[in-house]
Amino acid sequence: MTYKKLSIEDILHEYEKIRLSNFNTTQNRKEEIYKLIPRIKEIDEESSVSYIKAARMKLNNQSDAEVSSIKEKNRKLTAEKKELLKVHNYPEDYLEPIYSCPVCKDTGYVNQERCKCFINKIIDGLYLQSNLQNIFKKENFDTFSLDYYSKEIYSTDRAYSPYENVKNILALSHKIIDKFDTDTGCANILIYGETGLGKTFLTNCIAKELLDRRHSVFYLSANELFEDVLAGYIMKNDYNYEDLYKFIYNCELLIIDDLGTELTNNFVLSELFEIINKRSINGKSTLISTNLSIKQLRDRYTERIMSRIVDNYTVFNIYGDNIRYQKRKQAINSQN
Repeated sequence: MTYKKLSIEDILHEYEKIRLSNFNTTQNRKEEIYKLIPRIKEIDEESSVSYIKAARMKLNNQSDAEVSSIKEKNRKLTAEKKELLKVHNYPEDYLEPIYSCPVCKDTGYVNQERCKCFINKIIDGLYLQSNLQNIFKKENFDTFSLDYYSKEIYSTDRAYSPYENVKNILALSHKIIDKFDTDTGCANILIYGETGLGKTFLTNCIAKELLDRRHSVFYLSANELFEDVLAGYIMKNDYNYEDLYKFIYNCELLIIDDLGTELTNNFVLSELFEIINKRSINGKSTLISTNLSIKQLRDRYTERIMSRIVDNYTVFNIYGDNIRYQKRKQAINSQN
């Protein structure tokens, strides 16, 4: 997939449309209630005049008693308004301002930092650019089939058959996903095994489930991570990649797919350690999938990197017969 420059302006414009839509809804509700319950319109007008009067009195340093008297009157007016709404079977907050995100009040920012809803909009935009949404329709937990994994013991050094092994992995994956919805959401995963065993399929299942639960997930192949985003931002000073670079460190789950397919050099080794180390320190989760064995990973990457992975990652080893080969064989047999 290719990630293009993010249009932050488009997202801010979307917030403007959300605010306008919610404002119009509030105004329509007011018109509706004012016709049905004219007393509420009187209360709103009285309250508005009182608030302005109280503010002026405070600026002019008038007595606190006078200001408090006006505030008490407004509290009574508010209570009367809520009671009138309740009597007419409306929620007490029916005329309150509407916010799609009550945290940032549809501005996208909280204390000059991007709200989680803003991050989710960017993530949604990234996936619209890529083909992942179409992939997730085909590759998810509902479509993950155990039929391709043998129930026979694979080899003498394996405690479980391929079927039992993947079944256990799926169960643990669901537990890890559920953990994301708690305060202790950090969970690092390494999925390794030979080509064609369902590693990327499982990765897509996990990514889709977390995205559906509105967690921020950033999915990159090893080539995209190192040769596009990191090289573009760090080596070429291309600030079109700045937001993508920030997501690498700030998203709730970073997925690095097919580690080992990239051209490995000192830059890659340095950046990979930085990502793994910083994300672990900051309580951010990382999922790495690779065709390399643990020994091959140790030989290709530094002991410093592998020690972080061994210490902090749940390791899934998928083994069995090549699923792609099985599907091709079935397709050929069905034609005969």
